[in-house]
Amino acid sequence: MKNLIDLAAQGAAFADKYDMLPGEGGSVLCALSGGADSMALLTVLERLAKERGFTLYAAHFNHQLRGEESQRDEEFVADWCQKRGIQLEIGRGDVAAQAQEEGRSVEETARAMRYGFLTEAARTLEAEKIATAHNADDNAETLLLHLVRGTGLDGLTGIPPVRGILIRPLLATTRQQIEDWLQQEGIPHVEDSSNQQDVYARNRLRREVMPVLRELNPSFVTTLSANLVHLRQDRDLLHSMAEKAVKTAQVADGRVTISARTLVGLPHPIAVRAIKQLLAKIDRFEISSVHLEQIIALAAGSSPSATINLPDGLFAWREYEKLVLCPSSAMPSGFSLRLLTGPGAFALDNGWVIEIKETVCPDVPAQSELEWHIDRDTVTFPLVLRARQVGDQLRLPGRRAKTLKKWYIDEKIPRQRRENLPVLADETGLLAAAGLGPNYPRLAQPGQPALYIRLIPKHRPEERNETR
Repeated sequence: MKNLIDLAAQGAAFADKYDMLPGEGGSVLCALSGGADSMALLTVLERLAKERGFTLYAAHFNHQLRGEESQRDEEFVADWCQKRGIQLEIGRGDVAAQAQEEGRSVEETARAMRYGFLTEAARTLEAEKIATAHNADDNAETLLLHLVRGTGLDGLTGIPPVRGILIRPLLATTRQQIEDWLQQEGIPHVEDSSNQQDVYARNRLRREVMPVLRELNPSFVTTLSANLVHLRQDRDLLHSMAEKAVKTAQVADGRVTISARTLVGLPHPIAVRAIKQLLAKIDRFEISSVHLEQIIALAAGSSPSATINLPDGLFAWREYEKLVLCPSSAMPSGFSLRLLTGPGAFALDNGWVIEIKETVCPDVPAQSELEWHIDRDTVTFPLVLRARQVGDQLRLPGRRAKTLKKWYIDEKIPRQRRENLPVLADETGLLAAAGLGPNYPRLAQPGQPALYIRLIPKHRPEERNETR
């Protein structure tokens, strides 16, 4: 007779170690396939729910990949939950068709659809946690697959016990322990025939590689599970150091900005993690090591305006001493040509507004980056609001004339921002350049008829209600 463990007690201890379970009055949604692992998890959670006073729900997703067998699984879990008084949510999806449509593998598509369903079911039920039945063998297999495909320390830590609202109470329990416990407790389960198909990499690893590793070390899975705890501790320390480094980062308009020097001064393992955390701030979580190295090189480079285009519409560039990471959806938008036929307020296609008012120049004329008093008698309508052109000349008050390109460089206006700064002109030349100021020969003097012109950038709606 085998020495059987108390799976409920072991699962409870592991859950408590990582603070997985809600308190009294809370709720947990258990992902239930009907297989051995998920049936063991449901039973463990059912007992803990009674002891601790939280509500247990179950959710089953029918992938429709195995015909009658998929339907059998659905009916099995429905019947079990009905007998146990556990509310069950059922979802269905044609995984094969979806995979073909999206050009992804069946495994990847099934996982995405399953987790999407679980997340939505948890939201509907207001469940605080989603429990999945990953075990120690799953963890070992995942680590080995990461090694085969190439990975860093994050991949070597395997499946996390907790990720957001996802919890895995059986992650330290072996598959054999689960199967023995189910037999001891008389708890039924269904077998997934696709687990015997070597077409899937994980199945082949499970059937051909894992037995060899167990021959070399019968305690391979439990030993590895214990070692993963230490690897996670090392990883968590590096993550915390990276978090400290990126505290100075600023997120605005869908872009994240940080001092390039901050990244350059970090040890390489921390710098890599810091960039991943910066990308997470703009909802980018997947990036290859090659592109991480490119971003580090960009931060360390000497070019103040260098730009790199990365996959999936991601851009990184230097704004002199700063590094900016930005998805294409948040890239600065340029100005389309706009004719302004007279005084008034005009909305621009990039979200900005320009106001033009006839007035008398005050004793202290406006001469800022975005507002000006222009001599009315020197202006010929229509005015043209446009992007800068090669050869545009500007003479700022008290300074000599230079091309706009030279002004932008001398004033250290980042290249990406330049494309979002319009130029205002009429048929005789420039009136002003946003971000720099008015063209001195066109300025009004106190008491003269003037045009008061103001540009209001987007995201500053409060300014539109100001009066002058």
